[in-house]
Amino acid sequence: MPISQLPEQTEPKPGDTQAPVSKDISATTTISTVSTLEPGHVLATTIPSAKASDQPPPRFHLPNCTVGKRYNEKIEGTATNGKPVRVVDIIIDAALGLKFEKETQIVSGEPTIAGEFSLTLRWTYQGANEEIGGICLLISNPDPRSLWKVVEPEQELPYHKFHHDKKMIRSHGFTIAAASRRGRSHEHSGSFRDDDFFIEDNSENGWSVLLVADGAGSAKSSRQGSLLAVRTAGAHMVSHLDGEFGNNIASLLNSWESAQKEIGEKFHYFFHETASLAVKSIEQEAESKNAPPKDYATTLLAAAVRREGAQTFLATFWMGDGAIAAYGPRGKVRLMGTPDGGEFAGQTRFLDRNALSDQDFKKRVRIGKLPDISAILLMTDGVSDPYFETDNGLADPAKWDALWDEIYPLLNDAAPDARLLEWLHFFKPGHHDDRTIALLW
Repeated sequence: MPISQLPEQTEPKPGDTQAPVSKDISATTTISTVSTLEPGHVLATTIPSAKASDQPPPRFHLPNCTVGKRYNEKIEGTATNGKPVRVVDIIIDAALGLKFEKETQIVSGEPTIAGEFSLTLRWTYQGANEEIGGICLLISNPDPRSLWKVVEPEQELPYHKFHHDKKMIRSHGFTIAAASRRGRSHEHSGSFRDDDFFIEDNSENGWSVLLVADGAGSAKSSRQGSLLAVRTAGAHMVSHLDGEFGNNIASLLNSWESAQKEIGEKFHYFFHETASLAVKSIEQEAESKNAPPKDYATTLLAAAVRREGAQTFLATFWMGDGAIAAYGPRGKVRLMGTPDGGEFAGQTRFLDRNALSDQDFKKRVRIGKLPDISAILLMTDGVSDPYFETDNGLADPAKWDALWDEIYPLLNDAAPDARLLEWLHFFKPGHHDDRTIALLW
């Protein structure tokens, strides 16, 4: 090409170190000389090193956060060229409740807003000075508790039951308290509380009675079954412990070492009679409504307690899941039975006529006379499942220590039953059943 036909050259500016650049040549191509070209000569060119902004941008990642849950995560940047990436700054709206620490590359705080947020940031390659803009997506999940509805049951449904119940008894040297509340799953579906309890104390004869029951969620009238079970069984226990049976046991306790077998046999028959009366009351109610007794299916856990100084005698009956335990001193727990489990998760054994004729019924009755007990606790699986999860967990003293550390401060309140009722509203993902607890301490 003759020199006269070369593209027009741009004039160099003062201070320019590069040669003039042709207006018709790509900006990435720089002419290396301005000397006159001889015929046949070819323009020499150089390709400058690519800038960070010329490369595909890094991908930035932050784990999801949850409203109301403490967040402390490091932002990660991945570049296609493998070079280390460092974030210089992230613009985060103060309303989100999070902040960025440049030194640690950590985003932390307690999120207050749910949604998807495209966070604007500036970044650079490690050791470089050039800062480039970028985007990182952060997903803030809503507080799971905010997703639960509170729906009232239909007014025409039978067997209305209060969503909450509580009771406290102050006696000589100890206190008994119980609380029960409707679970979130029942609130969400607009159904009644299926749990129930019964507590009583007779300071004159020294006997205390505690019972809890959990109506089967699949049985449409189980809320009435649990109520009938605890009231019928509780009334029978109170009556007989205040009579000849209770006096006889109190006398035998003075010869505990030699009388244990006899006491155990007496309570076996006592609890069988107690359970039989509870089953009968359920069957009679079912018959009056022309319904099968299984519509009233319920568990039943019961304890008869007698405090004598530092010694505590207790006799228990355990039908179904949940837990009965003598806790204390710290680091020690004595389970008063074994929870019943079914073939599938959530299944258990319920109080019915077949259970009464079971040859293993006697195994459901336990007795003990124990020193230095901190508390006797009975609970439905709405409490035991989230805190102990498995049978092995239920036998772990450390888990009982943790539970006791959580509830003991509540028991020092002027109204421990009210505080327990509040505590039962604790949130643990995956556990939203009715919750009932009764304890003597």
